[in-house]
Amino acid sequence: MFVSTARDWGNIVRDRRIELGMTQEELADRIGRARQWVVRFESGHAGSASIGNLISLLDALDLYAEVSASGEDPDPMFMDVDIRDPWEQ
Repeated sequence: MFVSTARDWGNIVRDRRIELGMTQEELADRIGRARQWVVRFESGHAGSASIGNLISLLDALDLYAEVSASGEDPDPMFMDVDIRDPWEQ
């Protein structure tokens, strides 16, 4: 799934957490954050998340991100992020 907005990040994290049968509290414990931080993140407020927080989330949810510069967007700061389950074909 390609990610381009904070809402996309939140949806991916929530959906994967639920798929793994994990509560928000359990995810928060795994990444060393408060449950309220996870609630806000899943609600689309991921804009203030650090790269370290995103890496912790991906690791806790057994996901990985492939990042590449977009050739379609004229903004050189825009990147495509593709989130994948490493076990899915």
